Amino acid sequence: VEDTRLIINVPPGHGKSTMLQFFVAWAWAHYPDAKFLYLSYSHDEAAKNTSMIRSIITLPLYRKMFGVSVDQASSAKDDFKTSQGGSIKAFGSGGAVTGKDAGFPGCDRFSGMLIMDDMHKPDEVHSDTMRSSVIKNYKETIAQRVRAPNVPQVFIGQCLHEDDVSQFFKDGRDGYDWVRVVLRGIDDANNALDP
Repeated sequence: VEDTRLIINVPPGHGKSTMLQFFVAWAWAHYPDAKFLYLSYSHDEAAKNTSMIRSIITLPLYRKMFGVSVDQASSAKDDFKTSQGGSIKAFGSGGAVTGKDAGFPGCDRFSGMLIMDDMHKPDEVHSDTMRSSVIKNYKETIAQRVRAPNVPQVFIGQCLHEDDVSQFFKDGRDGYDWVRVVLRGIDDANNALDP
């Protein structure tokens, strides 16, 4: 199994959610049956992103180029399927994650992904209770929805606290080594990532 766990730390306003939206659309162009779970600090925030993904794949040019469309029985923007059986569902990081899976068991190709985009709300991350509830929910519920060891898990967001879920992954406290990509807002020479 190749590396299947990736942390991308990036400052706010650098297009991380947009990158993920386009990645899901790209993935469905190649694997239209892939199953995704999209988590953010709130259901509404995650649903904004799945709604944008839906907008991309309903474009006539996308359908023409890739032959992928939204299943007509799927009307929700936070929970829909492709006509080829792929799916995506939005969840908040602190809530129940039930009834949907990321990827397929026993599949030796890309079959979906768990996306964790800004798992902590910035104004709540300094609460020990809120911070630990997100980590507990990941350990007890979210991680169980990934259906095979080769199904990727991606965390993208800011590092907001020395004991947030990003640091939990970096420290390997879930038992895994996560590949890390850190895009710092200001480098050692005091240059801004995006002046």
